[in-house]
Amino acid sequence: MDEGMIAAIHDPETSDLEPRVKLAMMFVERWVRDDARSIDDGFFADLREHFSERELLELAITTGTVELSHKFNTAFGVIPRHEGDTYEVGTPSAPQYMRDHLASLGIEPPRATADR
Repeated sequence: MDEGMIAAIHDPETSDLEPRVKLAMMFVERWVRDDARSIDDGFFADLREHFSERELLELAITTGTVELSHKFNTAFGVIPRHEGDTYEVGTPSAPQYMRDHLASLGIEPPRATADR
């Protein structure tokens, strides 16, 4: 990755990236930064010039899934660690009431390092 690519990532709207890449990056940015409020009819019209309806759904589902995973990991302190060719995730610390609820369902609750 060179300086030009880094600059393009930080400002895709004015970059010289190909239109599909630029629009996809702008979509993700708008989805995350302002909870998709600026993904309006005009922006969808721009997206539809380069993406099919199926591709737009896939972009939205992928973006939403990754954002949700990130928020979950942040909230529960899940930090992926690289071991060999795979990523493994340790069990997050969970509040006692969550561990109690899991136990009431017959599920072995995660071992917590500390209650939150």
